[in-house]
Amino acid sequence: MSRFAFFSDNQWSSLLPFGTVHALGELRVGALKISEWWSYEANRALHKTKQEKKAKVLGLLKNGTLNDRWIPSEQAFSFLSNLKLGQDLYAGDTLLYQARNKKESAPLHIPEDKIEIIARATDLFRDLDGWLTAQKHFIIAAWDLTLSEVPEHVTLLGPTDQIWIHPSAQVTACTLNSLSGPIFIGPNVEIQEGANLRGPIAVGESTVVKMGTRIYGPTAIGPQCRIGGEVSNCAFFGYSNKSHDGFLGNSVIGKWCNLGADTNSSNLKSNYSEVRLWNETKKAFIGIGFQFCGVLMGDHSKCGINTMFDTGTIVGAGCNIYGGGFQPKHILPFSWGGNDSWELHDFDKFTTTARRAMKRRGADLSEKEIIQWKTEHDIARSRFD
Repeated sequence: MSRFAFFSDNQWSSLLPFGTVHALGELRVGALKISEWWSYEANRALHKTKQEKKAKVLGLLKNGTLNDRWIPSEQAFSFLSNLKLGQDLYAGDTLLYQARNKKESAPLHIPEDKIEIIARATDLFRDLDGWLTAQKHFIIAAWDLTLSEVPEHVTLLGPTDQIWIHPSAQVTACTLNSLSGPIFIGPNVEIQEGANLRGPIAVGESTVVKMGTRIYGPTAIGPQCRIGGEVSNCAFFGYSNKSHDGFLGNSVIGKWCNLGADTNSSNLKSNYSEVRLWNETKKAFIGIGFQFCGVLMGDHSKCGINTMFDTGTIVGAGCNIYGGGFQPKHILPFSWGGNDSWELHDFDKFTTTARRAMKRRGADLSEKEIIQWKTEHDIARSRFD
């Protein structure tokens, strides 16, 4: 499978609170990282093209980099095939493809409405329906899924050819409803008794869905998560826990997060008005044009039992949150505290906790990650001083 190089542009701040650890193709969109999606889409799109055109596109991709917010499609490869060697590709003011060795001074411009690009973090839950549909065949291939029979104690609703389950998954006395979209259950997943899943849903490798859990699609859950309570239209990047009762809706949860028992997020304002989110570029709360938005939580953040998140809350990475009542709607990265009392999370304590959490899933902090998080922590320190 082809692997491509990526670059990050100056719009990455619009994906707050998901920082540089998710850049350069590492961002999970739907069930796949964007780098994985590009590789699978390339195999499909270029398989249909003539050998000469295929070689040209692969040569361009070998000698250039892709915007890591650009969603792949068959049409994307058509645009790339129109490039000359050494020519950049733009959609409006957004650089999509950057040639390493400039031989053609004038870039190629295409209409902005002909491409899909991740504009802000809320796209990560709002666009799940379309992404899971577009990724269907890639998910099946990547996870080696089959249309296997399920035990009699599992209740199936909707077309059975939209329910894909890995042979190693354990599915016990639950309900799988594919009337609204497909359900993908990956390797070594455990769906416990009394869980109710309504598609479209993708449940990643070694994730456990606890007894009595209710999950409404479109929802994408990354690898090795623990999910309980009620979840609606959410994206989990992986290795995170929402093990207990409590509601989470229209939200994005980064990697290595932990939500305490009975944590709840509001996803709709009581006056049904437009949600306002913190905009890091403008340093202000800005309307986002729609009504439903819960919490966006950065990697390695944790909250205590009975935590309450208001509509449209952004939690930075590396936070430890506790206390009663609604938390602030913008919590700086590496914050320690709750409500109106906050201090900077000590970096050594952060890495110690991160190592403990990661060890539980058979992982550890790499030197590269430590450097990345130290850079993020230094930036956060300047905001606390």
